[in-house]
Amino acid sequence: MRTVDGRRRPGWRGGVIWTALLLCVPAAWADCKLSQLEIPVRIVNKRPIGTLTLNGTEVPLLVDSGAFFSMLAPSTATQLGLRTRPLPEGLRINGYTGSIRARMTTVERVGLRGNELRNIQFVVGGNELGSGIMGILGRNFLAIGDTEYDLAHGVMRLMFPKGECRETNLAYWAGEAPVIVAALKDTSDKATEARLPVKVNGVKMTALLDSGAPLTALALSSAKRAGVKEADLKEIGRAGGAGEGFARSFTGKIDSFEIEGEKILDNVLRIDDVDWRNDDLLLGMDYFLSHRIYVSRLQGKLYATWNGGPVFARGGPTEHYDARYAAKPADVAADDAEALARRGEAAAARGELAKALEDLDRACELAPTAEANFLARARVHLAMRNNAKARADLDRALTLQPALHEALALRASLRVGARDRNGALADLAVLDGALPPSAQLREQMAQIYARMELAPEALRQWELWLPSHQRDARLARVLNSRCWLRVRFNLDLKLALEDCKAAVSEDGDEAAYRESLGWAWLRLNEPRKAVDAFDGSIERKPRPFAHYGRALAQTSLGRSDAARRDLADARRLMVDVDERVRRQGLPVADDAPQPAASAASGAQAPAPKPD
Repeated sequence: MRTVDGRRRPGWRGGVIWTALLLCVPAAWADCKLSQLEIPVRIVNKRPIGTLTLNGTEVPLLVDSGAFFSMLAPSTATQLGLRTRPLPEGLRINGYTGSIRARMTTVERVGLRGNELRNIQFVVGGNELGSGIMGILGRNFLAIGDTEYDLAHGVMRLMFPKGECRETNLAYWAGEAPVIVAALKDTSDKATEARLPVKVNGVKMTALLDSGAPLTALALSSAKRAGVKEADLKEIGRAGGAGEGFARSFTGKIDSFEIEGEKILDNVLRIDDVDWRNDDLLLGMDYFLSHRIYVSRLQGKLYATWNGGPVFARGGPTEHYDARYAAKPADVAADDAEALARRGEAAAARGELAKALEDLDRACELAPTAEANFLARARVHLAMRNNAKARADLDRALTLQPALHEALALRASLRVGARDRNGALADLAVLDGALPPSAQLREQMAQIYARMELAPEALRQWELWLPSHQRDARLARVLNSRCWLRVRFNLDLKLALEDCKAAVSEDGDEAAYRESLGWAWLRLNEPRKAVDAFDGSIERKPRPFAHYGRALAQTSLGRSDAARRDLADARRLMVDVDERVRRQGLPVADDAPQPAASAASGAQAPAPKPD
């Protein structure tokens, strides 16, 4: 095995440059043997998911190299009937944006690929992550040996070197491709952590390999240290993670990013206003999918090769990347449906939808009874906005496995959009009878019922979901949705008010929640309190519904000039705001245009106002 020093033409910009690559002289492979435990990983919504059995029940877990310990969601512990206990005294757990309130549990039997471990501890806590994920497979498991991440092919391997391996180049697949060889940072938890030195705009920083992060992200304070000016950032919303709270999130131009021999130029990265203490940057799934990575705890090194294509999700144009320096793709047998499906899902995560569809078409052809492949292809069709083909694949998946819960929820949503009310209700009824009370999907079901304006059914699903999700990142959004539904239908307004107050208390920076609170006060005939709530919403972000609601409140208080200004602002921000407010079942201004002609019979009810 050897590496080569790949050179770029002078002045090349916008992709990967290979410079000053470390040249490794491997020990004879006869003296170093690698045994492995291969873990198939399916990538859904840019998250790598492996399936283990816990006490005999299959449980999809996020493969998360950024998590120090394996975790289960509180609803998962409830569903599996696991007893929990307090964390050991003095142990505190932090997530992406804040602390995690957690407990511990012990799972008697953990199964993986025919192997079974006994009495394995898990932390119970954190936010649920969607995509059917019921917990996290963290570094206490991933670091029982060396770890290879071949996620572009949907595989992770636990590697166990034996013999004289300390000087061996462990990128055994590389062939003639350049190999990145980086020494891991010396940390207090070096045995499990994978931190490495990097440079951002030439400034030395520390990066954590974090397969649980969908995108690579740089801390705002570190970005400023690298010369990025806050005035040049573009705000894109807020970020959340396993811990409590949210952080402002931006994108910003990064001139250069370096890991040893790899130098990536002219990229745009996500930049979050967070404090990760030991880290400046999290190398997320976009980096994992564009590289094959071997983390050697024996040597304290990282080995990686480039797979080809843009390195980061917001990378430069593809034509700027010279494929001659990419590692030869791992072979996938033409008749291996499972491997083709995993590779297809990985391609979809990279945005290569045509390539994903090619692999998934072949996987579905080879394995016409594998429902997971049809569900995966349905997701790709949805990403390509081909709802008819997505619906056909969901129908096929559910014919093969009627209890495929995610497929039922997706089909119910598609049926609502296609005005197939009865079909959507049938799917939701099957889900309702099959899911445990704490299931994540109940929140999605509530939103679908709300779209159909079936308030009692939506409220019931939220009532089932809420008790086991009190520390979920979605809690504030759910409370706001429940408040808004009651406000729209003029139902239990005091309960609506409590939900809106709680949503604001959970997340006071979200303008939408204060807007909903204003409408709740307006329904309760408290115009002064409504004005205060709308003021708070508009201060954070001008929104047409907030201006409209404040106009109605100002009218009630006899402030006609202020009301006219707000109505003008609302109509400027949304030209048909009067009609949209009316369709939500809310009162409209006296000078609102007459309602539009009713839609054809059978038209779908409007969706609730988004957060």
